[in-house]
Amino acid sequence: MFSDKEFNYLSDQDFLITKKVITDKVITLFSELEGELKQLVNSQDFSFPSGTLSKSGKISKGENYRGLPYVILDYPRLLKKDNIFAYRTIFWWGNFFTNTFQTSINHSKFIKPNTLRSDYELYLQTQGDLWDHSLQSATLVKEINLQKHLSDADFLKISQKIPLKKIDDLKRGSIQFLNQIMS
Repeated sequence: MFSDKEFNYLSDQDFLITKKVITDKVITLFSELEGELKQLVNSQDFSFPSGTLSKSGKISKGENYRGLPYVILDYPRLLKKDNIFAYRTIFWWGNFFTNTFQTSINHSKFIKPNTLRSDYELYLQTQGDLWDHSLQSATLVKEINLQKHLSDADFLKISQKIPLKKIDDLKRGSIQFLNQIMS
């Protein structure tokens, strides 16, 4: 019924205990990051769509985004059917971290004409599945002018991809990225 590899995993308690420890550490990291993002948001003169800051951040986790576990921090967040303005940090097990700014086009008046740059890969997506966070349907770019991509867009989604090995840079990278969006 089970291959040798499957049976070894079936018998391995250590892996699952270690996975829980890692997930708990990521949740703690995201909780700390939320506090730092709140400080940044409160120190800036940026106008958010109504309701974006009415809720605190939300950390959620799951076991099956394309077959793998994940943890998500949404802050700031406005996540309703056709009313989206959110900054989302994701840990996708075995893949990468991302910081993603995503917004409905109806909120384009809140988007400043900034050009975003990053020490990490940047991805742009304006059509397709807004909830695809694998980056497979996004376009790798060197920099992104926020206003330039709005004319033919269904939405605006910009992701900063941070390798798992750079976990110690996650807070700094996330704060710098959101700061550029709001500046």
